[in-house]
Amino acid sequence: MRLHGLTLWLGLSMFCLAACAPSDMRLPYPAWKIGFFAPYNMEVWTEAVSVEDMSGHLFSGMEPGVVSMAYPRDSAAWPKSIPIGKGREVTGAALPKRVYVRWQSLVEPQTYSVVLEIPERARRLMLGPPVRDMPGAGPDGDKYYYNDLSIGLAPGGIVRVWVNGIARRPQPVLCVKAQVEPKGPDQGRYGGRYVTLPAESQAYLRHHSIPYGSWGC
Repeated sequence: MRLHGLTLWLGLSMFCLAACAPSDMRLPYPAWKIGFFAPYNMEVWTEAVSVEDMSGHLFSGMEPGVVSMAYPRDSAAWPKSIPIGKGREVTGAALPKRVYVRWQSLVEPQTYSVVLEIPERARRLMLGPPVRDMPGAGPDGDKYYYNDLSIGLAPGGIVRVWVNGIARRPQPVLCVKAQVEPKGPDQGRYGGRYVTLPAESQAYLRHHSIPYGSWGC
């Protein structure tokens, strides 16, 4: 999708929140979650997120901000245990069809955007049978589904997507490379200034370079 198409699609989505959701989605849970994280020490700031579900309804309104992050001293790898990530529940939606994300990679710094076409395999997992909260749990025990999309954002514009959930093993479903946003951070507002890089990431970069290629697709 070309840049002007991205801008139009995001603009249309900004007025459409949970009130636009279908009433007959027939999911086994009331909401699924979209969450964001980054490799260790590779700080990210999300600017805009919009979701289109399989019924063609659009959801936006996620507050911008930092993603889920950890700061081990000498690593820039993906977390050993893929987190659900920091984000929001998408209440009343059908299964996800595509996700638009624009974000700042603060360690470079660079601004990226991408439209993620969620594959059918991800939706099949999200409709799969649940697990119980413990072995031998009865029919009234808590049920845990693959009802989370965990999206990892790395320098170089690398984006990886897992279907995830409490008590579930994360399943990778997508890996793509985003495009650079030519207008820069915040679409050219604020004089092109990036969000301040946290002290923990600054300390890492004093002793290490950014390991481009290590997160790859």
